[in-house]
Amino acid sequence: MKQSTRLTLCAIASISALSILTSLPASPTAALGAGQSQTPEAATTQSAPAPAAAQGAAGAAPSEADANEYKNYRLNMNNVSKYVTATKGILRLMSENPTLKKQLESQRDVSTIDEAVKTTEKYPEVTGTIESAGLTTRDYVVISGTLTGSIMAVDMKKQGQIKSYPTTLLPENLGFVEKNYDKLKSMMKTLQAEADQD
Repeated sequence: MKQSTRLTLCAIASISALSILTSLPASPTAALGAGQSQTPEAATTQSAPAPAAAQGAAGAAPSEADANEYKNYRLNMNNVSKYVTATKGILRLMSENPTLKKQLESQRDVSTIDEAVKTTEKYPEVTGTIESAGLTTRDYVVISGTLTGSIMAVDMKKQGQIKSYPTTLLPENLGFVEKNYDKLKSMMKTLQAEADQD
């Protein structure tokens, strides 16, 4: 997959991943295993590809309000399944519409949830796809970040890179990821495979 497309797909997730990364002890990116990327953006693409905006999000930590919104969103298999359906639909749109794909790839200056929502809603096809899956655009943005951050933290703990979870993550979401780890990783792997076909 082209680097520009990879940046587009990881953008929303990058925003929230910062709240997790900044709360981990020492330098979590330095603790990544051999062969793994040393950048937050690339780390998030391995968990949950997402459309729209923000390489620039990696430059500053999210606001307290955004961090709290990500933390307090409750994940369950129903809303995660809707997220996966919406993401597949958006990837399909990008594949079928090179102009839309190029427009989405150009949106890299998003740093807040509000900005991510506004940027995504510039494209009615994308918003329609999200709504068809049963989510609002805001839900989609927040699920993307919450799911990515939770899976990334569970991955790091499983690999011994952290001993305890950051307080920026909801224990119930971490428990959900731990309980459904294999299924969730399979779902995310499927999304990544579809993104890589581009």
